[in-house]
Amino acid sequence: MFDIIDSFPGWRLLSYSIGASAALFLTVVLYGVYNVLFHPLRKYPGPLLWRAYRLSHVVSVQRGDVHRQLKHFHEKYGPIVRYAPNELSYANGAAWKDIYGNRPGHLPFKRSATFFRKLSADDPESIMGPNEEAHARMRRAFANSFSEKSLKDQSPTVERYVSAMIEQLKAPVAGRLWKERTVDLVDWLIYVAFDISGDLSFGESFDCVKNGKAHYWVEISHDFGKGLAALAAINHYPPMHKLLRYVLPQKVMQRQIDHRKMSTAKTRARLALDTDRPDFVTPAKKYADKKDALTMEEWELNMAIVIFAGSETTATALSAILHELVQNLGAMHRLTREIRDTFEVEGDISVASTGGLPYLNAVINEGLRLGPPVVTGVPREVPEGGDTICDQFVPGGTFVAFNQFSANRQSYNFRNPNSFIPERFLDLDPKANDMSAFQPFGIGRHSCIGIKLAYGEMRYILARLLFAFDISLADPNDKWDWGEQETHIFWEKRPLRVKLRQREAVPFQR
Repeated sequence: MFDIIDSFPGWRLLSYSIGASAALFLTVVLYGVYNVLFHPLRKYPGPLLWRAYRLSHVVSVQRGDVHRQLKHFHEKYGPIVRYAPNELSYANGAAWKDIYGNRPGHLPFKRSATFFRKLSADDPESIMGPNEEAHARMRRAFANSFSEKSLKDQSPTVERYVSAMIEQLKAPVAGRLWKERTVDLVDWLIYVAFDISGDLSFGESFDCVKNGKAHYWVEISHDFGKGLAALAAINHYPPMHKLLRYVLPQKVMQRQIDHRKMSTAKTRARLALDTDRPDFVTPAKKYADKKDALTMEEWELNMAIVIFAGSETTATALSAILHELVQNLGAMHRLTREIRDTFEVEGDISVASTGGLPYLNAVINEGLRLGPPVVTGVPREVPEGGDTICDQFVPGGTFVAFNQFSANRQSYNFRNPNSFIPERFLDLDPKANDMSAFQPFGIGRHSCIGIKLAYGEMRYILARLLFAFDISLADPNDKWDWGEQETHIFWEKRPLRVKLRQREAVPFQR
């Protein structure tokens, strides 16, 4: 009988295929069983399928809803969640210093090439890369660019572009003066943030504010987060990542190439200028040329990173803050009153003069809490031999991260965590709010180097907008939670359509 079966053409090939499929299926099942029952992280809670296989996490990342999933998991399982076979998410304040801080007697938790791999082997080192020595060298080079003195020197540049935005918003529409108009504030916040960063990095703005539309370089930048998210997912499957990179959408890859070419040309043009203009390049170049010299290729890559990091995050934070303000009229009225009571004319408002407004600072921090620009965690790898996080041992090689959006929305960290309450940053009651969980710019050696400039920009832009205009939702029913948006490392921001109503003429004097 078996001789007869064997005589059918292709039978052996079919039987081999069935056998191979069965073996593969069994391997996949056993892999999941091992991860759930025998893996070193088996004691940590999390959803079953996510603990068994990483695919659930990858799919959620590509859908753009991983921040909502992790928030739900932390509500269900607590401040430590195993969301992939070899990854843990943290949402309690103590984890910040354990993961990202410098602990005496402990090895540092480093960035892993799995998440921060170069696009190609020929790429130069970057301030965002996994090479700790290169990161330290570049951070030293750029440190003076973000000092208090540099912020003071750069403030007129910030003020010039914000003033231009205010004038554009006030300008006649179709040749007619207006008292009330509807605009998408997200667009304008992107325009002004990138214009400022462009001037401070490349020595010229992108003219987004002037033209009332995004420059091509800025448009391409919006693909950056999606590209990073896709590559981070692919890098978990070596050596397949070398092949899978080529199946990424051609449009995305081409735009990345275009972006690099434009950044290269603009960086070289700025470095060729013999000038001491107050920007990021002048102090960095003076220092780097003496002690920590950057190659031309490193300049080109890192300037693009500095621009994007300094503009996308600021535009996102301001969008989140204004999104909350127009939906919370009590906070909007209190902040507007503080600004208008402090300054008699627009010319009195400056980057320096807005630093001491308590409610303005509280509003900014509350906006950063509900809409953190860095949505999910920045992963670190536990060093060989393992270490403790939140007094619990974690094996070496585990990827760990503090997830800001999840932590900031948990009732065990903040009272009424999903509500916009700036007053929580004025009345620092430790029983109501655990402020150790709130670190929007990170901590440790990889914390945001531009924190002073970011706060200065946000304070000044908000003060100028609320001094010049009464701002309200274009559609009073268009209310939604910031977390409903998609994320691909960065937020996919929805439009914020608002009505601007000009105040009675107040002269600009300085």
